[in-house]
Amino acid sequence: MTENNYSPVAIIEISPKGQLLAINKAAITLLSLSDELLVPAKMASYHFDYYKLLNLDPNVSISTLESTTIIVNQQYYFLQIFDDINRLVLVIQPIGYLKRRLAQRGIANQQAFNVFCAKSESMQKLLKQAKAFAMQKEPLLISGATGTGKDLLALACHQYSERGDKVLLSLNCAAMPDEVVESELYGHAAGAYLGATDGKKGFFEQANGGSVLLDGIDEMSFRMQTKLIRFINDGSFRRVGDDNEVSVDVRVICITKADLFSLVKQGKFREDLYYRLNVLPLHLPLLNERKEDIVDLAHYFINEFANKQSIASPILTLDAQVMLLSYNWPGNVRELKNVLYSTLAQLNGPEITAKDIELPNVPISPSLNDDIDGKTLDEMAKQFEKTVLIHLYKSYPSSRKLSKRLGISHTAVANKLREYGIGK
Repeated sequence: MTENNYSPVAIIEISPKGQLLAINKAAITLLSLSDELLVPAKMASYHFDYYKLLNLDPNVSISTLESTTIIVNQQYYFLQIFDDINRLVLVIQPIGYLKRRLAQRGIANQQAFNVFCAKSESMQKLLKQAKAFAMQKEPLLISGATGTGKDLLALACHQYSERGDKVLLSLNCAAMPDEVVESELYGHAAGAYLGATDGKKGFFEQANGGSVLLDGIDEMSFRMQTKLIRFINDGSFRRVGDDNEVSVDVRVICITKADLFSLVKQGKFREDLYYRLNVLPLHLPLLNERKEDIVDLAHYFINEFANKQSIASPILTLDAQVMLLSYNWPGNVRELKNVLYSTLAQLNGPEITAKDIELPNVPISPSLNDDIDGKTLDEMAKQFEKTVLIHLYKSYPSSRKLSKRLGISHTAVANKLREYGIGK
């Protein structure tokens, strides 16, 4: 955060059309650009031609450039490009600097992300981004719906970084009075409050050299947002009731379940703070958007529970797997974990079958009356999905009503009804 801890890693975020969305000081210096681009208004009007600025061949596709060595100003750098529908993120690191940082990381750091099951393309892409972003010093912004595992991803990013052997302190900003947030984060001097006979170090001071996780950043008041901006800018602050400046080296990791950009447009979140936090954004997908991971996650939770209870891990039968794949999981990974823990706590036997699993709001029991011989797990999942849709369509006889009942988009339901010939 301070000048002594300046990171030479250049980070640039642009839209698919080349509009500059975010850029840090290292990128400005590396590419000899104007400091004016650090101002949001100037940034928004700048077209960033990274092929030209980085001397890249314009005929080479982005996917080929995802991880490559480039030469800028006669120095060797490692370029990583992370792309999705809405943006491109370029991370450019000096080769020597990258090697030094990798050498500092221990075995525990390298295994930090092993807790995630990632067969799905969306999770593989996310973890690749997370590993690259974890190595930087800029704030990390993790978003996603309730139950998707934001706090787990934050912990993995901290452990994977060179700060992994240092402390990670977490504060939930939701529904906390400003005085409590301020005292917890920045500390206070003796006599700052009634009854405060002794001074107290805040989280930022206690976590010097490590990280501080701010959960529910979207619910932080404007006053606290203003104070946080100053800390992110230079890593310095004052304890409540104290005139002395304190400087620390702390990485800020923020978690939100809200769309911060939408809150900015509504005037409910500071625009300047949003652009300081949104340099390294990571978004966790819903569980029903990564169905390839469900069975692996189920096995992980079953084994975890069995190890805690010192019992043999029960087998998850095919009909149980089909049932798990066919449910929509509105509570995401957390709901899957809770359902399986509840199932295991009541299990009597070496197998988990569909009859053992209780899912909320599912009015029918899973059935595999059709012959399953020779069918793949995906084919069996579709078979069960069709059964569910046929049953529910009787009570919700339109794609719009059914989409509301299932909690998925109208288009997705319409496509499924068409695919299975339901409602014709």
